[in-house]
This record gives sequence, C-alpha cells and structure tokens, in this order.
Amino acid sequence: MKKRFAAAAFLVAAALSLSACGGSGQTETTAAGGAAESTAAAPAAGAPAGGKVVRVAAVDPQVALDPQQYTYSIVMKITDNITESLIMTMPDGSLEPNLLTALPEVSEDGMTYSFELLPDVKFHNGETLKASDVKYSFERLVKLTKMATLMENVEGYKELADGAAEEMSGIQVQDDTHFTIKLVKPYAPFASVLSTGYCAIYPEAACEEAGDTWGMQVLYGTGPFKMDSYQSGVGVVLSRFDDYHGGATKLDGLDYKFIEDVNTQVLEYQKGNVDYVDVDPSIYPVYSSNPQIKDQMHGFQPTGNYTLTLNAKTFPDPKVRQAIALSIDRKSICESILHGTATVPTSYIPAGIIGHDETLPEFEYNPEQAKALLAEAGYPDGIDLRVTVNTKYQGNVAIATAFQQQAKAAGIRVEVEQVDSAAWSDMKKNGGVDCGIGNWYVDYSDPESMLYPMTKTDSNSSFWHNAEFDQLLEDGIATTDPAERQEIYAKAEHIMTREDWATTPLYNETKFYLLNPKITGFEMNATFRMFWKNADIQQ
Repeated sequence: MKKRFAAAAFLVAAALSLSACGGSGQTETTAAGGAAESTAAAPAAGAPAGGKVVRVAAVDPQVALDPQQYTYSIVMKITDNITESLIMTMPDGSLEPNLLTALPEVSEDGMTYSFELLPDVKFHNGETLKASDVKYSFERLVKLTKMATLMENVEGYKELADGAAEEMSGIQVQDDTHFTIKLVKPYAPFASVLSTGYCAIYPEAACEEAGDTWGMQVLYGTGPFKMDSYQSGVGVVLSRFDDYHGGATKLDGLDYKFIEDVNTQVLEYQKGNVDYVDVDPSIYPVYSSNPQIKDQMHGFQPTGNYTLTLNAKTFPDPKVRQAIALSIDRKSICESILHGTATVPTSYIPAGIIGHDETLPEFEYNPEQAKALLAEAGYPDGIDLRVTVNTKYQGNVAIATAFQQQAKAAGIRVEVEQVDSAAWSDMKKNGGVDCGIGNWYVDYSDPESMLYPMTKTDSNSSFWHNAEFDQLLEDGIATTDPAERQEIYAKAEHIMTREDWATTPLYNETKFYLLNPKITGFEMNATFRMFWKNADIQQ
C-alpha cells in the first residue's frame, strides 16, 4: 500500500489483485478458490485478433484510473502504460530519467533538486508538457491526501496539506522546462519517490476541466498508450500514441478485459481469448502441471513480504510477541498452503534492497521456546489470541486457520475472526485488530519504503513505537552513503523483528503469470509494475 502509503502495517492484502507496491502499493492477493480441470487448447499461434493488441485479463477496479486517488494494483497496472513519472525505476532497481534530460542535480547540502524536462514532450491531448504541469501534479497529490506524504519533505508541504497555502513553496518553476524542488531536510530516497506511479504528471488545464470524470471518461498522460474507453464490467481499451516521446510502440494497443473469477481468467487464456493472466497461488498446482501451458507460466518475486503484525497495545510485552512469532510453522504454510511457491524469510527487508542482512537465519518454529517465554512473561497457562482476517482474501483465512492449529503446541489458543472489508478497515483504524495477516510491497526500491509504516501513527496500525528505531530511520534518509545506510537499516530491522518483535515476516512469495509465447519485450520492474511499451507480438 499502503504507505504512508496505501495500507497500514497490518497490511491487508490490498485490494484488487496484483501484481506495488509501489508503495504502497502495492500487491496483493486475489481470493482463493478451487481450480477446475480444463482440456481447452493453449493459445492459438499468431497475433491476437484485431492486429497487434495484447489482451490482458483483469478485475474491474470500479474506481477512477487515477493512482493519486486510488492505490489499487490494477489501477497502477493500467495507468503505468498511459501516464509517466519524471524518473523510471528499471528492472534491476536502478533509476533512469524518463521525462527528464538527466537525473536531477542535487545541491551539496542535499536539499535542492534541479530538473530539466525533455523538450516538446506531448500529452495525449496534444498539449506540450511544461514544468507548471509537474508543479500542479505534485500539489494535486498532496491535496488528494491518499499518497500526500510522498511529498512531506518538500518545503511548503505542511502548509498546503493543512490548507494554509494554495501551493508548495518548495517547487519553483523557472521556465517551461526548468524547475527546482527544495526540501526541508536531506532525504536520500527522494529521486526514487519521484519514480512511483503516484507521482505521474498530468496536464493541468485538462485535468482541472475534467474534474470528477478524470480517470473515468478522460485520462491524458505522456505514456506510450492513450485511453480510448473505460467501461465498468467490460474493460479498458488503450491504443498506440503515435507522438510518444520514446517512439511509437510496436503494439497497436492493449485491451484489458474485466474477468472477476481467477479460474475463468485462466480458462479464457487457455481458449486463446486473452494473452496475459495473473495466476493466483490457490490455483497454481493445477495449471503448473498442465502440459499445454506450464511452459508459458513465469515466476516473479515482488520486493516485499507477507507478515503477521501484532497490536502492541494488546500485547505490550516483547516476550509475548516473540512467543507468538515462534508459534508459526512457516515452512508448513509455504509447502502445504502455498504449494511450495513461497519461502521462509530471514528478514523483513527483502533481498535486493539496502538493509537486507543475508547472514540472518530463517524465522523458526519453536513452540517449546514459545511456551517458556510465555511462562517468563507471566502466562504459564498460555494466552488467547484473536487473529482477524478480511474475508475478501481467503488465502489469508487459510493461513490463519493453519496458524490456529500450529499455535496449540505453544499453549496459544487462536480465535480466527473473519470480517468483511468495511469492518476490517474500521477495526484497523480504531485499534481493534489484535493480530493481522497481510502483505507489504515497496513503492520504490529503498528500505524507507519498507520500514516507514512502522514509524507514523497514521499508517502504523500496530501502535508500536521505539525511539531508537525512529531515530535510525531519520539517520537513514539523511545520508546517501550506501555502506552507512546498510548498517543503519540492518540495525533498525533487528530492533523491529528480533528485539521488540513488533512484526514478524511469514513468507516471501512468488507471483506467477501466464503470457502468450508470441509476445516479446514485456517488462516488470523491481516494484512489480508492468510495462508494455517495448512489447511486440511475433507473427
């Protein structure tokens, strides 16, 4: 989400099928269900009907296609091909200029960023991208509040967020292609933040004129595809933008077909009616063993993890929290529920991000040690634990049910409480969730994107606070030295997951998708975002 971003630290597997996070983010689990056998043929050879148009199975977001307002992964999946940010996160996590001539120049004190836009970049409505559009887009992000804190280190953010000002004083436009952004303090991840889809650049005049229809009937970006239609219950149709600054795409367009049931999505793929499908872990065994399509299935590990997070108000003693962490048989969950597609984690910060400590052991299952810790904490007869799960995500229900059986050996009596999405949101906000299961994927490739939710009251539904941890995160964003940041964030994670046991990782998952073998050039970056601009369909 997630995140300061779109979800809270309990991280309910955020809505609408993923894919970030991205930030989220992002990522996110579809409802589990039984998979039906099928003898349907694999996709027919040749290009999909209608020319070089890739057909993507998707769930209906039922909201505006505007990531500044809605952080659902499906919204990002679609809009990443319509709108663009100033900077791009590459598949390896590195940053490259996108709408800029070069990455921004940073002042010696780390507080002023200078930008130069590419000349003559066109929006889909024919308008030319200007620096004033950038300023407008970032200020709109703050006014809409959902992802506002991405800009919290920009001078003037607080005044704009509080309604005391109409603009952020830190964004200064010099001319149509040059602008600067001044921060209130050094903030190492800032360039990475600007690569998120939430920081997409919109044309000011058109966006204002569209009002509530923006993202529903009207959506203009600078991306390789333009939106032709968005029809609830049907899908979204995109066509090639011939004036794209990166050169016209080889594809004629993208056709997102709304299909709600995960099994039906795969069956439509087998029939040759769609070219891309996310494969839910619940149905992975059936389709991975199908000789017709198993070689068309691709795996990808998103930058993030699934966690179990405890309410520190309910369980203030770290020994109790550690005991609960030791009562989970993660290996069994990975093998039996997730069909071997997930692995037991060693850390909260995932591999590939600064702060990941590869020397740490896997989080273990040790019910006897858990019992001893509970006794030390004053609970020789064990404890009662209520685990609340959102019924929208049946995979989480299955994990909670398995945990219920596993924890008995530690003297922990687990009650699985199933609630709908509305109740979940209310309970989480009001501190009514004692223990939650969910996921968290980064919005940008930086440890701050993983750890930030544990530092702020508005995103920290664990209600855990640790002054040393908070200070380490402040130290981490104030330096750009990789070695220093590695030491800082590794120490911060150790406090969170190995000393205070504020949250504990459950597993690192692998996502799967089916892709028509005739399609080449499809890209998915380190924050689980999907791009079709370099794709082609082989004849």
